[in-house]
Amino acid sequence: MPALSSLVRRTAGYEIDTDFDRVDVDAVHRFLSEESYWSPGVPRAVVERSLRWSLCFGLYAPDAALAGFGRAVTDRAVFAYLADIFVLPEHRGRGLGVWLVETMLAHPELQGLRRTFLVTDDAHGLYRRFGFGPPQGVERFLEIARDPSELY
Repeated sequence: MPALSSLVRRTAGYEIDTDFDRVDVDAVHRFLSEESYWSPGVPRAVVERSLRWSLCFGLYAPDAALAGFGRAVTDRAVFAYLADIFVLPEHRGRGLGVWLVETMLAHPELQGLRRTFLVTDDAHGLYRRFGFGPPQGVERFLEIARDPSELY
């Protein structure tokens, strides 16, 4: 697969960059395993593997430290699944989550897709403003769901 050029957007001293090599995997792992409701206790190796196979969006503070993150699991042709989107608590309240989602949805590799989806327990209002809603044809969706305690 050809390498993608890095997308960079800046506002108010913050920056969003898709350069995978810039992602602080330890910081992402720390948030996902210790603070998120969707992946408590996830091993670092699992986080690193999931990032490596995704289109990653690092949100960086003015001091270049990770302030937030999101990733898209996608074939870049038909579908994308947005996952692991977060802004660290000390950077919240500045509209950065909205900006991160806007940037993700505007990425050239995520245009013209038939389906873009995500799963959330608490941010429905945020995602509705971007056009997300209940899945259409939900009766056709099937899944194999395993409790994380079975896996790690």
